[in-house]
Amino acid sequence: MSRKRRLENLVSEIEERDAALTTALANVREQTIEVDIPDELGVVEVSGAGRLERIEIDLDNLPYTTAQALSENLLEAIVAAEEHAQELRQQTLTASRPR
Repeated sequence: MSRKRRLENLVSEIEERDAALTTALANVREQTIEVDIPDELGVVEVSGAGRLERIEIDLDNLPYTTAQALSENLLEAIVAAEEHAQELRQQTLTASRPR
């Protein structure tokens, strides 16, 4: 096989891997991750990109907490959801690496 043909094959392989990675990352970004707010105070949702999409507070349980506890629990849930999204993206990158 000529050197030119080997280089063309290599470029083609790189382009295919890049396209597959781009598609996989787009799929991860389209996912949504929901995490319960501790003490049954509701749910937070982030996109696979880690962007906060929604906060839903359970109004029935709200009277049984304090502003301080709510803020701490809400922050905990948001951080957990963002970390989960980051893990999904990292797993996608790791899985796409050539072996």
